[in-house]
Amino acid sequence: MAEPTKTHAMTGYDPMDQSVLNKSRADKFIMVMTLPKAMREINISSQRANDSIMQHSLQFSVYGIVAPAIVVDPVEIPFSGQSFNFTSFKRPDYSNIRVDFKLDNEYNNYWVIYKWLNLCNNYKEGFFYAERPALRHGPGLEPYSEYATDITVYGLDEYNEKKIQFTYVGAVPVSLGEISYNYQSSDEISSSLEFAFSQLHTKLL
Repeated sequence: MAEPTKTHAMTGYDPMDQSVLNKSRADKFIMVMTLPKAMREINISSQRANDSIMQHSLQFSVYGIVAPAIVVDPVEIPFSGQSFNFTSFKRPDYSNIRVDFKLDNEYNNYWVIYKWLNLCNNYKEGFFYAERPALRHGPGLEPYSEYATDITVYGLDEYNEKKIQFTYVGAVPVSLGEISYNYQSSDEISSSLEFAFSQLHTKLL
């Protein structure tokens, strides 16, 4: 009888019992977002234009970090000359999430994120409302929710069926990454989006 493999000997699990397709893959995540109210106000064109966007919602094929570490810190409780660690029942603030994505051939997905950041701080005036049509002649303070939205990342199986959902509540863009180009490379051009958020909701589908 052949000697068991190391994996089988250590875990009692035969790797041949599982399909080679039954694995989570790095290219099996998509990111979907509905644009916040401030962005929908400039969603006024059916054609490409510098002062507007076209998409009501977006879908990106993403890679990089798609889910943050989930942390509930412990607390140290001194007892009888020793320490007892117990849960603090508290989640620290989440770190920003950076996702890398492929640019489409008309740069529309890059443009939407650029305009979103530009609404938060206009590159000319330095104001957060400069390009909004309703505010051009009478600016005022807007609620945070008009610039934030929920961003959802879906994990897909080998048949592109959605299996898990990560929803980032109250997401706002922090940065749009550089575009690195090399004419000697045939790879697709990519960029990155970093966003902050308030809560993470996760569920199986």
